[in-house]
Amino acid sequence: MSDPHSSHGKDGASNEKGWADRPGFIRAVFVLLFTACALAAGAGMVSAWHNPHPHFEVEGFPVFFAFYGFLAFMFIVLAGQHLRKLVGRKEDYYDGRE
Repeated sequence: MSDPHSSHGKDGASNEKGWADRPGFIRAVFVLLFTACALAAGAGMVSAWHNPHPHFEVEGFPVFFAFYGFLAFMFIVLAGQHLRKLVGRKEDYYDGRE
């Protein structure tokens, strides 16, 4: 018989939250992430770090590479979601062979 006050779920796994699930840690990670993004975007606006003769005109835009990288990352994530539908297997795919 199971103890109703146990910290384990039906499958025996613990229901206790880990250190990365605590709200304070999540908030700190987001603050750090947004601060790093703001600093990187601000650094992209410093004219001393710009190429005076960009290969393409659009590269002269102050935060072009940040936008380009973000759009490329979005494309990879969104394409991966659809690719998973094409190549993904059902959860019991390997169980059927036994």
